[in-house]
Amino acid sequence: MPSPIDLHAHSSASDGDDRPHELIAHALSERIGVLALSDHDTMSGIPEAAEAIAGSGMTLVPAIEFSAQVIDPIPGAIPRSVHLLGYMVDPGNAVLAEEMEKIRAHRDDRLRVMVEKLSVDYELTWDEVSASMPPGATPGRPHIASVLIDKGYFPDTTAAFAGPLRADGPYHVPHYAPRLHRALQVVRDAGGVPILAHPYTGARSGAVRHDQNLRAILADYQEFVELGLAGLEIDHRENTDEGKGVLRAVAAEFNLIVTGSSDYHGTRKPNQLGENTTDPAQFERILEAASGSDLVS
Repeated sequence: MPSPIDLHAHSSASDGDDRPHELIAHALSERIGVLALSDHDTMSGIPEAAEAIAGSGMTLVPAIEFSAQVIDPIPGAIPRSVHLLGYMVDPGNAVLAEEMEKIRAHRDDRLRVMVEKLSVDYELTWDEVSASMPPGATPGRPHIASVLIDKGYFPDTTAAFAGPLRADGPYHVPHYAPRLHRALQVVRDAGGVPILAHPYTGARSGAVRHDQNLRAILADYQEFVELGLAGLEIDHRENTDEGKGVLRAVAAEFNLIVTGSSDYHGTRKPNQLGENTTDPAQFERILEAASGSDLVS
C-alpha cells in the first residue's frame, strides 16, 4: 500500500479552499500515497477528485465527515457536537443520500437566517454568500467567512469564527445534525467504516468531555462501539497530548482502528497535508471492514 496515508482532507465541496482537482494536485506535490476526501456532509467532490487522480499513482479513499450530536445523561445538558468520518461508503446508498439531503436543506435554511442577521451590521447579502459556494457544496459558516474576508472585515477564517461567526455569538443559528447513533447507522448501512474524528479537542467537536475520568470515558465508548463505532482518529493536531494517551487506552480496550490525519482545509488553516498519517496496517483494517465503495486510483 502506498504511503504516507492521510485519511482526512476537505475540498471546496464543503469548507476547504481547494477545488477537488486542486487538492489532488497538492497532495501529489506532497507525495501523499493515499488520500481520503472527507468533506462535511457531502460526497459531491469525489467525481472531480477521482478524475484528477486517474493514472497518477496515488489512491483516493471515498469518504464523508458527518456532524453529529451526543446528549449526555445530565439534566439540562446541551448536545455536544461530534464529527464522524465514514470511509468507503456507497454514495448511491438511499439511506445515506436521504440523510445528506436532509442535512443540506437544514444547512441552507440556517445559513440564510444567519446572513439576514449579519446583514444588519455587515454589508452582506445571500447572493454574495451563495455565489461563493461551488455547485453541490455543503452550505456553512466558512462561506460567510469567505465573503467577510474578501470585504476586508477579517484577515482570515479564524478571526471571523472568533468574532461574529462564533457558536455562542448573537448571529449564530444552530443547524440540524443527527444523533451519533443515527450517523453510525447511516455509515454502516452505506457499507462504510465509521471513525470518530479528533475526539479529544478542547475547542470543538470532541467526543470526550474533559471533566470525565477514564472509567466514564470507557463507559461512553462501550456504548459507541455497541452502536457500530470502528475506530478513533488519534493522531490529529487538535487532540491534546494527554488526550492521545486516553484515546489509545480506549482503542486498546475495544480493539478499535487507530488513524492519523491532517484534516487539511487549505491556506486558511494551519493543517498541512501529511502532518499526521495512518499506519498501513490500520488502513488495511478499514479496507477489510468496508463494503460500500472501492478505492480510486
